[in-house]
Amino acid sequence: MKLSIISLFALFICSISSLSAQQEYVEYGFKGGINLANVSGDVPPGYDSRTSMKIGAYGLYKILPKFGLQAELLYSEQGFSNEYNQGINEAEKVEEILKMQYVNLPVLASYNVIENLWLEGGVQFGYLVRAEMEQETVTLDPIGEVNSKTETIDQNDRYESLDIALAGGLRYKLSRNFMVQARFHQSLNDVDKNLEGDQYHSVYSFSVGYVF
Repeated sequence: MKLSIISLFALFICSISSLSAQQEYVEYGFKGGINLANVSGDVPPGYDSRTSMKIGAYGLYKILPKFGLQAELLYSEQGFSNEYNQGINEAEKVEEILKMQYVNLPVLASYNVIENLWLEGGVQFGYLVRAEMEQETVTLDPIGEVNSKTETIDQNDRYESLDIALAGGLRYKLSRNFMVQARFHQSLNDVDKNLEGDQYHSVYSFSVGYVF
């Protein structure tokens, strides 16, 4: 009887230890930061990065102590900025900002390179929620007076609704509850239906996150 009680107690302790170990293998939290977004490939000269935001949640399941699978659900603002002159003697300047809103789902492998530093890489699926071009036209009339006109143009039909990309980066845990992250993702499919050739999203992102 005494041996049975000891055996049951040992089994209970092992079960608690196993549960604690499983909890240690799950990590999740929220993160937010900035994007430096552009469109690359066969694009006209003058495309510049647009600084925008991203925010969302992530979860990591550690299959092994140094290897895990990570999934995220993110709201991400992307696009580009552009500025060019047109008209006689460059008297008319046009400034454009393409504002795109995506819901992105990265699915990544995560590897612990050294203590607190993780290398991430995988694929990202993005769905385009909204795309619009904010266009400001600045003109100089014959008497030297500057005039400005701004309009917003719907661009949803111009761009592909699905964006598939490769993503990779680094994540560093500052403490038990805080981390920083740097990542780059590049589209695999042509995102612009109107321009000839292939155009891709190229986005650098920097985030801070809270880990539960």
